[in-house]
Amino acid sequence: MDNRVKTLIRYEWKSFIRNKFQLLLLCITFGFGIYGIYYGNAEIEAQRETIRIVTALEESEFAQYRASFDNTNSSPDLEQIHDIAAQPSFAWFRHGYHAIIHPHDYASLAIGQRDLFRYYYRLTGMSLHYQLFENELANPVNLMAGNFDLSFVIIYLFPLIIIAFCYGLFSSEKENGTLPLLQIQTMSIQKITLIRLGFYFVIITGLALLISFLGLLYSGNVLAQGNLLAALVWLLAVLVYCSFWFGLLFLIIGLRKNSAFNAISAAGCWIFLLIIIPSVLNVLVTVKYPLNSSTLAGLTRRTGLENENDQEESREVIREFLAYRPDLEGTDSLIQNNLMPKAYAAYTTLKGMESQKVVDDYNEQVERRSKWTSKFHWLSPSVSLQEVFSQTTETDLATLVRFQNALSDFHGEITDFYFTRLFWDKPILEKDYDNLPQFSMPQTADKWRPILTSLAGVSLYTICLFSVGLIQMRRRIEGVK
Repeated sequence: MDNRVKTLIRYEWKSFIRNKFQLLLLCITFGFGIYGIYYGNAEIEAQRETIRIVTALEESEFAQYRASFDNTNSSPDLEQIHDIAAQPSFAWFRHGYHAIIHPHDYASLAIGQRDLFRYYYRLTGMSLHYQLFENELANPVNLMAGNFDLSFVIIYLFPLIIIAFCYGLFSSEKENGTLPLLQIQTMSIQKITLIRLGFYFVIITGLALLISFLGLLYSGNVLAQGNLLAALVWLLAVLVYCSFWFGLLFLIIGLRKNSAFNAISAAGCWIFLLIIIPSVLNVLVTVKYPLNSSTLAGLTRRTGLENENDQEESREVIREFLAYRPDLEGTDSLIQNNLMPKAYAAYTTLKGMESQKVVDDYNEQVERRSKWTSKFHWLSPSVSLQEVFSQTTETDLATLVRFQNALSDFHGEITDFYFTRLFWDKPILEKDYDNLPQFSMPQTADKWRPILTSLAGVSLYTICLFSVGLIQMRRRIEGVK
């Protein structure tokens, strides 16, 4: 390394460590980062605890059903459990299966949409949509405020630190009267500015990478399957994002304006990229693709047969259902035995089929909103990187919508398991409990392509900013000469 560069870095370091306010800012930022890691892990650990509880309840429930087959001389309570275990007329709406989307090990670093969408459902053979849209109680104020996780610290706070440290790198020399001394040096002013900017890039980006690395270590095993690549992508995203903001500051510095102009311009860019653009996009997408959740609320209302005592009405409902499920047709006894359970099973299925169009229209509108907003992520690298963090930790909207879409197939497996026995008047045997429906989360074909594409786009932004800033500074300096 050139001795002049070493000297410049040494004096920049001395100036840095003597500035107590800058050191305090870094310590506060580090504290915010550690708190973000703690907060995110506390939120996700609460979800994991809920998952453990509901999983244990399901295992206990089905263990009781299995055990009831061995209790030949049992009490009335055990006989009731056995009826629920062996008779499809009870089991189809009493047996509950949990569909769960387990959090990624690094979900705590970017909670994303996991606080808005349900991450588990208990499904029976009853109407799917009635069960899907029974939401848990949540504080709407907390949901609106969001979460203070590590991604929030990186996306929102680190740009402010970069602005605070770098806005006066050139203008302060001019205002303090030391710029002429720098201009007579053998090293160009552009190179001096770049070296000083690089010095703070190493410190601030290094701090961001350090906090991220601590978060990755604390949240999960980096070497575990699926974690190593996610950890590398996270660190790369942090590096790219910090580089973008340093490139933006270099462009502003290259204009050679005073410190007040630099500070106001940089703060204005922060407000524009992180607040104005997301807010405007949200307003536009709401106007262009409005959502009316009240239509879904109607699906949660309980309904039933108009006249439960009218056997002919029950048979008519069953016949209407069998028109859609001819595979369940059998002998005439099908509409004679267990008439009421079959009628209710048929009715809830038909009700779900009627509701499907409402749900499809709503989901299609959600997908349109998501696709439309994704077209404009390039307007704000901050929005793009927030999406990258969410996609990396599998807390993005697309992942949770894919989970909800998979529930339809799982519910179909549940109804097939019970309806074949219910409509054919077959009991549930003990051996059938070895082949119970199980939920599996479908995987995406290529998770990393959109992530790397977004990172490449922000990297291109960064290169352009540094290039334009360098050209701008060179022109202005030559103009002065």
